[in-house]
Amino acid sequence: MHVQVCVAAAGLWTSPQAARQLDELVLGHPADLSAWAAAQGPAERRQLWGRLDTQVLLGETVIVDQIDDGWARVIVPDQPSRRDHRGYPGYLPLAQLAEAATPTGERVVVTVPVTEVLAGPGGAVLIPDVSYATVLPSFLREAGGVWVALPGGGRGWLPDAAVAPYAEGGPLPTAKELLGEGRQFLGLMYLAGGLASGSGLDCSGLIHALYRRFGLVVPRDAADMAGVGDEVPLEKLAPGDLMFFRKPDTGFVYHVGICAEVIDGWPSMLQASQTDWDTIDTPITELRHGHLHSARRLRS
Repeated sequence: MHVQVCVAAAGLWTSPQAARQLDELVLGHPADLSAWAAAQGPAERRQLWGRLDTQVLLGETVIVDQIDDGWARVIVPDQPSRRDHRGYPGYLPLAQLAEAATPTGERVVVTVPVTEVLAGPGGAVLIPDVSYATVLPSFLREAGGVWVALPGGGRGWLPDAAVAPYAEGGPLPTAKELLGEGRQFLGLMYLAGGLASGSGLDCSGLIHALYRRFGLVVPRDAADMAGVGDEVPLEKLAPGDLMFFRKPDTGFVYHVGICAEVIDGWPSMLQASQTDWDTIDTPITELRHGHLHSARRLRS
């Protein structure tokens, strides 16, 4: 069964038991992403490791494998993962799923860190905390905005300033586009498993969202992402290239960012950094430099 997420973002949990009492804020309909994010500092966000694998955005399709006691075991096809050849596996609250929105032949993508779906121009808020890279069917432009079809059969309105036409399959973004879009999130606090900018991003969540905004599907996690595009020798690293870091003892790829510039052989990087609990654009540290393993180019 194919359905769609009907809240701004639904957490994809490792099990129904993984959610904490604090997470009740984002387990229902609607999900209060902003309050949930505000209630968590680094200590609370550390607890999400092993609990929250990713987030699934409004209008994103999931395949339901099983339903049990208010939870659905699902696959997320547009978040490729080595864990399942069909997409990212995990658990979502059943209350956050609905019948797929009616296709219209056109779609828009959210291009700002956070916006709201309204009942109409100047109308009440239908869905708050809608995140960057959310993709929805569109069908009519009116009063400086666009009407969109929503999961569950409803409709809403988004301002033109918050969206752009969605072009599935490309073209590849330029380095300037990747960095310009990504710098919108400077200062956004790191969130383990974060793909919804309305609550926070993790390192690969930032990269995944940026490519989704440009109509491209890349793997969700850094280790899986390390095979996309073309390999770039580290001595030829340039702005817009993806930089991958691995643990010296295990060889596991644990981090990814975007090269911002290279000065005298030392790169700066745009990244959602767990070490800093922040989204930053700075020269990489000596520790990061020692862990820098490879680079890939997926840009025009």
